[in-house]
Amino acid sequence: MGFPASPRGLLSYFLTLHVLRLGSAEFRVVGPDRPLLATVGQDVVLPCHLSPRADARSLEIRWIRHQFSETVHLYRNGEDLVGAQIQEYIGRTELVRDGLSNGTLDLRLAGVRPSDDGQYVCTVQNATTYEEAMVELEVAAMGSVPLISLEAYENRGIRVVCGSAGWYPQPEVLWKAANGQRLPSVSRRRSSDERGLFEIQDVVVVSGKGDGNLSCVVRNSRLEQEQASSLHISAPFFHNVIHWMAALGVSLVFLVASCGFSVYLWLKKGKRDAEPSCPVCESPWGPTVGRDLLFFLLVEWRKFLLPENQDVVTLDPNTAHSQLVLSADRRRVRWQSEERDLPNIPERFTYWFCVLGQERFREGRHCWEVEVKGEVGGESRWGIGVAKESVERRGRSFLSPDGGIWAVRHKGGRFASLTSRRTFLPRFLLPSRICVCLDCARGLVTFLDVNTGVKIFTFPPASFKGETLRPWFWIGTEKTQLCLRGSTS
Repeated sequence: MGFPASPRGLLSYFLTLHVLRLGSAEFRVVGPDRPLLATVGQDVVLPCHLSPRADARSLEIRWIRHQFSETVHLYRNGEDLVGAQIQEYIGRTELVRDGLSNGTLDLRLAGVRPSDDGQYVCTVQNATTYEEAMVELEVAAMGSVPLISLEAYENRGIRVVCGSAGWYPQPEVLWKAANGQRLPSVSRRRSSDERGLFEIQDVVVVSGKGDGNLSCVVRNSRLEQEQASSLHISAPFFHNVIHWMAALGVSLVFLVASCGFSVYLWLKKGKRDAEPSCPVCESPWGPTVGRDLLFFLLVEWRKFLLPENQDVVTLDPNTAHSQLVLSADRRRVRWQSEERDLPNIPERFTYWFCVLGQERFREGRHCWEVEVKGEVGGESRWGIGVAKESVERRGRSFLSPDGGIWAVRHKGGRFASLTSRRTFLPRFLLPSRICVCLDCARGLVTFLDVNTGVKIFTFPPASFKGETLRPWFWIGTEKTQLCLRGSTS
C-alpha cells in the first residue's frame, strides 16, 4: 500500500489512521487490591474505575455477584435498569454518577447484610471491548456481650454455658480459667437467625477446689474485636459437687446391692419359670420397697436440677379469653367450645385462647410449676411460657419473642418452642409437668421437665430492661387442663 503523493492526501491519511486507533483503543477495568470490610447495617461503596481514565457515560456498566452470576446493578444508555436487578438488591444500589465522566464506576450499597458477603464483578463493555474487575466484600457484625450461666453438675464438675447472638461470620469462642489456662469446650451449638447473624452456645465442665473466675471470650476475627464476660465460681459450688457425687454413689451402691440380693433370693427359691422384669421392683423385702428405692433416687437427683424456691402463681380472670374457664382458686384453666358473656375490657384476649398470670415480674429470678392434666400429646393444644405486659390481646399477634411471648407449645401432634422460626422438640421431651424459669437480669427463659429435671429448652438471651413480664398460658382443647402448683383437684 503506497502513501498519497500530495501533502494534503498524506495529512488526510494520518488523520484517518489516528481516528481508527482511537476507536479500537482498549481500556482496563481496575478494582481494589484488597478486600473491603463493612459492618452489618452500614452503607458501603464498592470502588472500580477505568484505566486510562475516560468518559464512561456511554458504556454499559454491570455489577454482578461472582458466585451467582446475578445482576446487582445495570447501567445502559445513560440510565439504570432496575428490572434487571435481583430482588435482594432492588432499592439498595446506586451508581455514583458524579464520577462517570472521568471513568469512576463506583457502586454504593445501602444497609449491608450478611448475605452481601462475597465477591462482586464490575463489568464494562462497548461495541468492541469487554473488561471486568473483581471486588471482594467482607461483611462483619459484633454480637452481644456473652452471658455465662451455671447449668448442672456433670462429670465431677460444673457444667457452664456461654451464650451470645448477633455475630457475623461465625465467631471464635475461648474459655479461660482463673489461672489463665484455656479450657476445652465439651459441646458447641451454632445457628443463624432470619437475618443470617449467628448465635453461639458453648459449654465447658469446670472442676476445682477453690474460688476462681471463669471467662468466656467471643471474638470476631475480621474486625479483630471481642466481647467477654466473667463468672466467679465460689468454693461451695465445688463442695456441692462432692456431696452430690457421694449421694449418687451411695444410692447406686444401694441399688446394685438390692438388685443382687433380690436375684440371689429369687434363685434360691428356685423360681426359674419366669424372670422378674425388674428385681428391684419385685424385692423380697416387700412389694413397695423397690419402688420406694427408685422414687428416692429420682427425688435425690431432681434436688440438684430443679430450683428449690418457686413462686406462687395464680391466673388473672380479666385477661382470660371468653372460651376459657378458670377454677375458683384461679389455679386451673380449661377450654370450652361455647363463649361466655364477659365484659369486653382492654385487658382481655379476644383472638388467641390465652390467659396471663396475676403476678408481674420486672427483676430477679422467678420459677413456677405447671401440670398438663388429661391428654398431654396426641391432638391436645396447649402452651406455657412468659409474655410481656404489653403483649397484643385484641388481634392476631405473633406467638414468638417478636410478639412479646417466650413459650413452648403442643399443637397438631408436634411439640415446639415458639421461636421466630419454630424449633420442633423431640417427642421424648414432651412433659406432663413443666417448670418455667425467668431470669429478668440475664434475659433468659428456660423450661424444665419437673419429673426428670431435664432441661427442655432455653430461649436465646433477650433484653427485658424496663419490661414487665407475666406468666402466659394458651389452651384450645377440652381434653386438657393446665394446673398451677397448689391447685385443688
